[in-house]
Amino acid sequence: MAATIQKSSTPLRIIQFIMGGIAIALSGFVLANPIATTGIFLTFLGIALIVVGISSIIVGFSHREAQRSTRAINIGIGIIAIIGGFFTLAHPISALASLIWFISIFVFVHGAGLVATGISHRELGKGSRIARIIIGAIVMILSGLLLEYPGLTISMMVLLLSVNLFIQGIESVISGAIGYKIVKRI
Repeated sequence: MAATIQKSSTPLRIIQFIMGGIAIALSGFVLANPIATTGIFLTFLGIALIVVGISSIIVGFSHREAQRSTRAINIGIGIIAIIGGFFTLAHPISALASLIWFISIFVFVHGAGLVATGISHRELGKGSRIARIIIGAIVMILSGLLLEYPGLTISMMVLLLSVNLFIQGIESVISGAIGYKIVKRI
């Protein structure tokens, strides 16, 4: 894979610089206002679920060449997504509790998978297997903490969102300042 460097145009550089500054400012807003951030996050989640639901229903009805069961599944997923989106918008606290529960279950299943992989894959090296078991156990404990302390889950989501915005903002500012963008060719 070769990478090439392309020179950005001046208007693009200005836009990158401004967008980077906005992302950095939003990073600070996210950290300073976790409650507002959570509300905005849930609103966007609800809207996204509704849009995905509508999209799935359209796909289910428009793909006549697909199997009938596939079309029915798309329509069913679309209906469930729309219901979930409206539920999220109407009951944000319950939606947040459900989101925390799903995140905790996902993290637990991931940890259990690491432990199972460490135990069952005999072809892996002993160190790798032990590491998977230990990391899996730690992840499973973390899932219990996330479920037990919902505030920790929200704090982690807000912190990770803020760090992500900050890093992307810095990257955009630097890219706008130097005017070069690295393009990877596959």
